Amino acid sequence: MKKKALALIMVFVFTLGLTLTPVKTIVAETVIKPDLPQVKAFREIYNNSPAHALVGRAIWYMNYGYMVYGHKKYWDTGYIDCSNFVSLVYKDFGYSITSAARKYNTVGKPVSGVYSKRQPGSTKKYMLVGVDKLKPGDIFTFWKEDSTGKRYIGHVAIYMGKLNGKPTIIHTVKGYPTAIGITTSFTYWYGQHFNGARRVLPTTAYSSKTTYKYTRPVIPAKYQMKPGPVIMPKYLHNGF
Repeated sequence: MKKKALALIMVFVFTLGLTLTPVKTIVAETVIKPDLPQVKAFREIYNNSPAHALVGRAIWYMNYGYMVYGHKKYWDTGYIDCSNFVSLVYKDFGYSITSAARKYNTVGKPVSGVYSKRQPGSTKKYMLVGVDKLKPGDIFTFWKEDSTGKRYIGHVAIYMGKLNGKPTIIHTVKGYPTAIGITTSFTYWYGQHFNGARRVLPTTAYSSKTTYKYTRPVIPAKYQMKPGPVIMPKYLHNGF
């Protein structure tokens, strides 16, 4: 009975003139399901400018990078933290940026007019002000406190743009399969601890007419998940 059914399927396929070929791929949606709406929204506005290409590379690492959250050099161990990630993405496009979060107050130039404040009538909820001044690729910095109460930059992220009506960042997030995730809410911790935004990219980076150079993404030496066939950017929609 099984052989007969298989024969019928083969006849049906060949009648339609279709060819069955083995396909090796990674279903990224199983990795970043919570963040699919933001990735889809970014793909819809993607214009192939250097800034968008940089954000696209960050998405590639989230989908296919197989990183492990940690505090060691990514290219040596496969482990990564927030500043390693930002430095890594920028390095792929020829920018040398520190991998020490505490030093990010010296990276690029500050974007003035961007800050967080408490929402009207609330003592615990925050909102981001000056979103219209931001551009894709800007670097967000967040403060933490040491044992003496002194503030320092303890977390950094890459701004993706305003997606689905919300300012959106991509950064290392604990608990995610590839250590990278997307955040759209600045209501609580990310609003309260927002330190500022900094810009590294030149004005020409936001034009789709600007040409740019980049290198292949770095494949980690260690994996959190069982390694599969990694799809390189040139085989993907818009490279990510």
